Amino acid sequence: MVLTGAAFFHKYYSYVYSYIMPKVIRDKVDEYINCEDIAMNFLVSHITRKPPIKVTSRWTFRCPGCPDALSLDESHFNERHTCIKFFTKVFGYTPLLNTQFRVDSVLFKTRIPHDKQKCFKYI
Repeated sequence: MVLTGAAFFHKYYSYVYSYIMPKVIRDKVDEYINCEDIAMNFLVSHITRKPPIKVTSRWTFRCPGCPDALSLDESHFNERHTCIKFFTKVFGYTPLLNTQFRVDSVLFKTRIPHDKQKCFKYI
């Protein structure tokens, strides 16, 4: 699965999520204020019949001053598990597909001299 906050997808899927996908799924997302990424992954996999492609980056976002992550709360996982079961019931099956495919940047492991770096200096 791909988290929607860090995903690239065609605007068509936003339209389908907002206007065509069953409203009960959006209502469940609103109820938990959670699971929108699971709903979007279900939707895109249902439409395309393909798993997501993971695109990696050399850089990792770090936020030492950020509050604790949601994932540290056990109820967060329970809600997400409930969402998966509910979405499976609504869709009639689990459209999520397993994959280990990932795409790395061409320069992922390439060391570029500091004076030659023109783009993304501050990442």
